[in-house]
Amino acid sequence: MQFIFLASGAFLALVGTISAERLGSAVTVPLSRRMLTEETSGTASERRPKMAYYGEVTLGTPPQRFVVVYDTGSGNLIVPGSECYSHACQMHKRFRADLSNTSRPSVCGMYTGRPSNRLMIHFGTGHVRGKCIEDEICIGGLCTAAHFIEATEESNKPFSSFRFDGVLGLSLSTLSRSNDFSIMHQLSSRHSFKQRIFSVFLSS
Repeated sequence: MQFIFLASGAFLALVGTISAERLGSAVTVPLSRRMLTEETSGTASERRPKMAYYGEVTLGTPPQRFVVVYDTGSGNLIVPGSECYSHACQMHKRFRADLSNTSRPSVCGMYTGRPSNRLMIHFGTGHVRGKCIEDEICIGGLCTAAHFIEATEESNKPFSSFRFDGVLGLSLSTLSRSNDFSIMHQLSSRHSFKQRIFSVFLSS
C-alpha cells in the first residue's frame, strides 16, 4: 500500500501492504498549506516565513476529528485535551478521552525512578504540558492503536496562532517518546506498511 498526503499543491504517501487485494494501492490524504512566521530570537526584525502542511487525523472510538500539522521533524502526536484551559487550547478542538470507548492512560516514561503519565515538552518558542494516552489513531483510512500526548497546558506562543489543532510527528521512532508513540512504527509493526516510508507530492 502507498500512503499519499496531498496538500493544496502537496500529497504525502506511505508505502505498505495490508492484503493481497490492496498491494500496490495508494491511500491519499489531502493537506492544506499555510505560511507561518517563525521568530528566531523574539524580535519582529528577525522573523522568517515557514511553510506548514496540515490535514485530518481521527482519534478514539467513535472517531474525533482533528486538524494537525504533518511534521517530519518530530515523532509524537500532540493534541489539546479536555483538561487544558490555556487560551491556546480553547482556540482549538480538544480531545475528549471520556467519549472514547478505546481510550486508556499510558506511561510517558520514568520520573525519579517511577513510571509517570505526565510530561513537559519544550519547543523553540514555547512549551506543552500533558499526559499520555493510548487510543485508536486513523490517517486516511489506516488505523492503529498508538500512544499520543494529550496537552493539559499550552503556551500562548506559538500555539494560539496556529490554525491547526496539534502536531503529528512522522519522523523516525528515535525522535518519539518510544516506539509506542511513533505512528509510523505502529502502522508498520501491525503490517499496514511493508516499509516505514512516505512520500510527498508537491504541485502548483
